[in-house]
Amino acid sequence: MLRDPIAVIFPIHGTMLRFFNMYVYYKRDAGRYFSKEEFLNYVEKKTIRTIQKYDMLRYDDTIAVAVSGGKDSVSLLYVLDKIEKKFPTELVIVHVDEGISGYSELSYPIVARHAKKLGYRLYHTSFKDLFGFTIDDVAKYYFEQKVDLEPCSFCGEWRRWALNKLALEAGATVLVTAHTLDDFAQTIMMNILRNALSRLSRLVLSREKTIEGFVPRVHPFVELYEKETALYAHLLELEHNDAPCPYAELSMRWDLRLFLYQQEEKHPGTLYNILRFHQSLLRELPQQKITLKRCQLCGYPTTTDICRAHYLERILRSLKLVSRF
Repeated sequence: MLRDPIAVIFPIHGTMLRFFNMYVYYKRDAGRYFSKEEFLNYVEKKTIRTIQKYDMLRYDDTIAVAVSGGKDSVSLLYVLDKIEKKFPTELVIVHVDEGISGYSELSYPIVARHAKKLGYRLYHTSFKDLFGFTIDDVAKYYFEQKVDLEPCSFCGEWRRWALNKLALEAGATVLVTAHTLDDFAQTIMMNILRNALSRLSRLVLSREKTIEGFVPRVHPFVELYEKETALYAHLLELEHNDAPCPYAELSMRWDLRLFLYQQEEKHPGTLYNILRFHQSLLRELPQQKITLKRCQLCGYPTTTDICRAHYLERILRSLKLVSRF
């Protein structure tokens, strides 16, 4: 039996909310109740403040919005649609098909309907078209123990490469993704556990300098909880893909996600503190000068001769070649 989504987000007072229809959200780290109108206004104003705080968008940007079809990205699309009407910016939508059965094929029609409804250009591609493999293919090799990296590792690298390609094709000056506070806290902890200080130091929130071949990317939802962006989509009844990725539980991120949810429940504000720790760390670390090359296969900016996306593709192609013999 499905649980009432309001009761899930606000379990103690779920019955009261359904009866009185007064409050829809209790923000535990702030100790405040929100009505529907107050909550929607809070999400939109918080997004504006985050954009301003980290200098994410310019007055006349062409903004590529990465929309997967999930609740977070659809919410971001509608928040930006409302915000950017006041500016001479242009919004376009970019979408990547991962090739995950029972998941990916549900997303594109949803994204296409939102693009048509809002009147935005939609740029679309797939991992199969770009790299010759789907994430289902990667999962097959993983379960056969032919590759050590879980499907999420391939998906993350390929998605970054693909979104950048689409943003370039769209003539975008900035790429916007719907990563939330939860996502960033998980990423920070993953890099700590992997002793990846260099990657941690490159994880910045402010808009990066323009590099030829790379569209700067920003994250306006970085100070919003995932449950807040989910509730925004629910309250506005925004169509989105609710199907879970069947491979998510294979990754370290999944384990950290569950752990951090538990800590946030016991100690409200934990995720914010992780983000603040990272920002404090960046101020203490000396600035690293990174020398970028061009990928020999695609021209993508990289620190190595071949970018990570095409390095992973080569691994799979070598396996495919071996399997013929």
